[in-house]
Amino acid sequence: MLSFVEEGIFDPKYQDWAGGRMEVRIMGEQWAIDEIRFFTPRNAEWLQFREKYELRWVDKPKFDEVVRIIKQSFF
Repeated sequence: MLSFVEEGIFDPKYQDWAGGRMEVRIMGEQWAIDEIRFFTPRNAEWLQFREKYELRWVDKPKFDEVVRIIKQSFF
């Protein structure tokens, strides 16, 4: 399951940005097993992407695709 966690950004020049981590969980594990960092302008593209994958269970190929998108577009 993918879960997006935004963290506070205290630099005023990034007030309209989203930064944090996408936590990766697997069924049966109590805690996240991995996290992928993001730092991106908070815009429609980011919000649509986050909504599409927030709290979604995905398989390995879809996970790899999501990580690739984050690294190419949202970091």
